Amino acid sequence: MKVFFDTNVIISSLVTHGHAAEVFEHCISNHDCYTSQYVLCEMEEKLKEKIGYTEFEVKTAIDFLINNIEVINDYTALLETVCRDADDDILAAAVSVGADCILTGDKDLLVLKSFKNINIVSPKRFWVLEKTHMKKN
Repeated sequence: MKVFFDTNVIISSLVTHGHAAEVFEHCISNHDCYTSQYVLCEMEEKLKEKIGYTEFEVKTAIDFLINNIEVINDYTALLETVCRDADDDILAAAVSVGADCILTGDKDLLVLKSFKNINIVSPKRFWVLEKTHMKKN
Protein backbone atom coordinates (compact mmCIF):
# COMPACT_ATOMS: atom_id res chain seq x y z
CA MET A 1 0.00 0.00 0.00
CA LYS A 2 1.18 3.54 -0.76
CA VAL A 3 0.67 5.81 2.25
CA PHE A 4 1.11 9.59 2.09
CA PHE A 5 1.82 11.41 5.37
CA ASP A 6 0.58 14.92 6.12
CA THR A 7 2.51 17.32 8.37
CA ASN A 8 0.37 16.95 11.47
CA VAL A 9 0.68 13.16 11.52
CA ILE A 10 4.46 13.29 11.18
CA ILE A 11 4.76 15.87 13.94
CA SER A 12 2.40 13.91 16.18
CA SER A 13 4.40 10.73 15.57
CA LEU A 14 7.59 12.52 16.61
CA VAL A 15 6.20 14.30 19.66
CA THR A 16 3.68 11.84 21.15
CA HIS A 17 3.51 8.10 21.51
CA GLY A 18 -0.12 7.63 20.48
CA HIS A 19 -1.89 6.35 17.37
CA ALA A 20 0.17 8.49 15.00
CA ALA A 21 3.47 7.08 16.26
CA GLU A 22 2.21 3.49 16.13
CA VAL A 23 0.80 3.94 12.64
CA PHE A 24 3.94 5.67 11.40
CA GLU A 25 6.21 2.90 12.68
CA HIS A 26 3.90 0.24 11.25
CA CYS A 27 3.71 1.95 7.87
CA ILE A 28 7.45 2.45 7.41
CA SER A 29 7.91 -1.26 8.12
CA ASN A 30 5.03 -2.57 6.02
CA HIS A 31 4.08 -0.06 3.32
CA ASP A 32 5.53 2.35 0.78
CA CYS A 33 5.53 5.73 2.53
CA TYR A 34 5.61 9.19 1.01
CA THR A 35 5.47 12.84 1.91
CA SER A 36 6.35 16.03 0.06
CA GLN A 37 9.05 18.65 0.30
CA TYR A 38 6.26 21.09 1.16
CA VAL A 39 5.34 18.93 4.17
CA LEU A 40 8.98 18.81 5.31
CA CYS A 41 9.26 22.60 5.14
CA GLU A 42 6.01 23.04 7.04
CA MET A 43 7.12 20.45 9.57
CA GLU A 44 10.46 22.20 10.09
CA GLU A 45 8.73 25.50 10.75
CA LYS A 46 6.20 24.02 13.19
CA LEU A 47 8.76 21.94 15.08
CA LYS A 48 10.84 25.07 15.68
CA GLU A 49 8.09 27.59 16.37
CA LYS A 50 5.37 25.57 18.08
CA ILE A 51 7.20 22.62 19.63
CA GLY A 52 10.50 24.35 20.42
CA TYR A 53 12.82 21.87 18.71
CA THR A 54 16.44 22.96 18.30
CA GLU A 55 18.11 23.11 14.88
CA PHE A 56 19.81 19.80 15.68
CA GLU A 57 16.54 18.11 16.66
CA VAL A 58 14.83 19.36 13.49
CA LYS A 59 17.73 18.19 11.32
CA THR A 60 17.67 14.79 13.04
CA ALA A 61 13.91 14.46 12.43
CA ILE A 62 14.20 15.47 8.78
CA ASP A 63 17.15 13.12 8.21
CA PHE A 64 15.15 10.28 9.74
CA LEU A 65 12.23 11.00 7.40
CA ILE A 66 14.41 11.28 4.31
CA ASN A 67 15.98 7.92 5.16
CA ASN A 68 12.66 6.15 5.81
CA ILE A 69 10.08 7.61 3.44
CA GLU A 70 10.17 8.95 -0.08
CA VAL A 71 9.99 12.74 -0.32
CA ILE A 72 8.18 14.03 -3.41
CA ASN A 73 9.64 17.22 -4.86
CA ASP A 74 8.09 17.38 -8.27
CA TYR A 75 4.36 17.12 -8.85
CA THR A 76 1.72 18.89 -10.87
CA ALA A 77 -0.53 21.31 -9.02
CA LEU A 78 -4.23 20.53 -9.10
CA LEU A 79 -6.22 22.40 -11.71
CA GLU A 80 -9.22 22.78 -9.43
CA THR A 81 -9.33 24.11 -5.87
CA VAL A 82 -10.39 21.35 -3.53
CA CYS A 83 -9.40 22.62 -0.07
CA ARG A 84 -8.48 25.90 1.49
CA ASP A 85 -4.92 26.73 2.51
CA ALA A 86 -2.15 24.47 1.27
CA ASP A 87 -4.08 21.22 1.46
CA ASP A 88 -4.24 21.08 -2.32
CA ASP A 89 -0.45 20.60 -2.32
CA ILE A 90 -0.91 17.51 -0.16
CA LEU A 91 -3.56 16.17 -2.53
CA ALA A 92 -1.49 16.91 -5.64
CA ALA A 93 1.59 15.18 -4.23
CA ALA A 94 -0.44 12.15 -3.14
CA VAL A 95 -2.03 11.89 -6.59
CA SER A 96 1.39 12.10 -8.24
CA VAL A 97 2.62 8.95 -6.46
CA GLY A 98 -0.64 7.06 -6.84
CA ALA A 99 -1.17 6.93 -3.07
CA ASP A 100 -3.81 4.60 -1.69
CA CYS A 101 -4.38 6.79 1.34
CA ILE A 102 -3.46 10.05 2.97
CA LEU A 103 -2.91 10.00 6.72
CA THR A 104 -3.89 13.32 8.22
CA GLY A 105 -5.50 15.00 11.18
CA ASP A 106 -6.49 18.01 9.09
CA LYS A 107 -10.27 18.42 9.24
CA ASP A 108 -10.29 20.20 5.85
CA LEU A 109 -8.89 17.03 4.29
CA LEU A 110 -10.72 14.50 6.46
CA VAL A 111 -14.09 15.94 5.50
CA LEU A 112 -13.36 14.94 1.88
CA LYS A 113 -13.02 11.25 2.91
CA SER A 114 -11.43 10.52 -0.47
CA PHE A 115 -10.00 12.28 -3.49
CA LYS A 116 -9.39 10.65 -6.86
CA ASN A 117 -9.67 7.18 -5.28
CA ILE A 118 -7.28 8.08 -2.43
CA ASN A 119 -8.75 7.41 1.00
CA ILE A 120 -8.21 10.25 3.45
CA VAL A 121 -8.13 8.98 7.03
CA SER A 122 -6.91 9.86 10.49
CA PRO A 123 -4.18 7.71 12.05
CA LYS A 124 -6.72 6.27 14.49
CA ARG A 125 -9.07 5.27 11.66
CA PHE A 126 -6.20 3.87 9.58
CA TRP A 127 -5.08 1.76 12.52
CA VAL A 128 -8.57 0.30 12.97
CA LEU A 129 -8.81 -0.51 9.25
CA GLU A 130 -5.28 -1.93 9.14
CA LYS A 131 -5.81 -4.17 12.16
CA THR A 132 -9.06 -5.43 10.65
CA HIS A 133 -7.28 -6.15 7.37
CA MET A 134 -4.40 -7.93 9.17
CA LYS A 135 -6.85 -10.19 11.05
CA LYS A 136 -8.46 -11.25 7.76
CA ASN A 137 -5.10 -12.28 6.30
